[in-house]
Amino acid sequence: MLLNVLAEFQHIFNSLLRVLLALGLLLLLPAIIGIIYNEVFEAELYFLLSVLLVVPTYISSRYLKPSLQINLSSALLVAGISWLVVPLIGAIPYLIICNVSLIDAFFEGMSGFTTTGMTVFTDVESLPKTVLFWRSLTQWVGGMGIILLFIIVAGPLSGMDLFRLYIAEARELKIRASTWATIKDLWVIYVVYTLLCLLLLWLLGMNLFDAVTHSFTAIATGGFSTKNNSIATFNNPYIESALTLFEFLGATSFIAHYTLFKYGIKAFLKYYEVRHYLFLISISSTAIMVDLMLNRGFDIASAVRDSVFQVVSVVTTTGYLTSDISFWPPLSRYLLVLLMLVGGGLCSTGGAIKIGRVVAALKIISDQLQHLYLPPTTVKPVKINSHILEQESIVKISAFLLLYSVLVGLGTLILTASGYEPFAALSLIASAQGNVGPAYIPISDLGVLPKMIVILHMWLGRLELLPALAVLIPPVWIHARRSASTI
Repeated sequence: MLLNVLAEFQHIFNSLLRVLLALGLLLLLPAIIGIIYNEVFEAELYFLLSVLLVVPTYISSRYLKPSLQINLSSALLVAGISWLVVPLIGAIPYLIICNVSLIDAFFEGMSGFTTTGMTVFTDVESLPKTVLFWRSLTQWVGGMGIILLFIIVAGPLSGMDLFRLYIAEARELKIRASTWATIKDLWVIYVVYTLLCLLLLWLLGMNLFDAVTHSFTAIATGGFSTKNNSIATFNNPYIESALTLFEFLGATSFIAHYTLFKYGIKAFLKYYEVRHYLFLISISSTAIMVDLMLNRGFDIASAVRDSVFQVVSVVTTTGYLTSDISFWPPLSRYLLVLLMLVGGGLCSTGGAIKIGRVVAALKIISDQLQHLYLPPTTVKPVKINSHILEQESIVKISAFLLLYSVLVGLGTLILTASGYEPFAALSLIASAQGNVGPAYIPISDLGVLPKMIVILHMWLGRLELLPALAVLIPPVWIHARRSASTI
């Protein structure tokens, strides 16, 4: 019976094997860190986990040789299942080394790979270097995507298979005509920015280990830190400025970066998402700065420093903090929650709704309002710059916004019914689904059920809903099974 099921879904099974092979190879890196810092037990554990993954998955993928021809339903299932299995396996080191419960280990694993940045650890500085490195590495890989890592490890696939796996991981836009060329360019840009961030942080005073781990989590817009008080520990405005820059770059569309490298800074700044992003950051920072000065007595220098850093950190869905936002005035706290919902750019490491969709939604609303007073025969297309939004795109954007809002609302209702204050519950769900991190409920205060709800929303948000929901919809499995029988 099991063999028959595997045969029917062999194309999905083979893809999952390669994802696990890539994860196994990744586990070798913290093992090397353990050797460097003389953490023998931790190094042995990571090496053992690597071997236990690499050997069977490599043998299976080499000798079973099932076809990898997949349709979109199958690709969505590969993405959805991968983003459940990989964080679960990635949680094993937390379970064994840190001696936490399974739900806490899975929470940390999901928070890492989805680049959310929420943590169950109240004293991260007491964790071994291998664990701190692993937390940061999961965010760096998760920022680019588990499936994209698998594609690099597995090598180029057939054109349609490659494209379907690419879009199944919440990406539709390409910077090159070829999907394979796009993926290579994405990784090149990502690695270059990571190295630049690492070098700058090191030159500004971070030790090499902290510079490596924070460069991983800044460009990935993840937010895990090696310090209990996050970036506030360093109390260095130059480090904060560097992180602000690379958080912004991480949450900016890779299409804009490609434009930067090919056409220069002027073309980059003219890109519609970049323009609207900078405008949003400017007005939000100004509003919070004034609020902090009027209602908390901040001087202008402190208000500017704190408001800009926190605004960029939240809207890019990174989640670093230099100030306790729980004690900020109500207006500032509400603005931060709204920024959690907006999030980063399309085809970036940022999460949440995405600035491109927000701009498109505002254009659609404006178009509908104009139809109230324009002649009925008027044909006025919805445009973003010179690009006309097709009806299909308008429907997709509207459906996404509705579904995103409904899921945030349901999660908030469940937490409110569990006894949490409604606004605090909203902040936690918006932060989890947006893969942001900060919230007005401490993670240490959550019970098992609320943690499971938050894990679910982190998973949904990282995959931008549809690939995750596909796993829960039986007709998708039926369609994937039928396609397998025709291969």
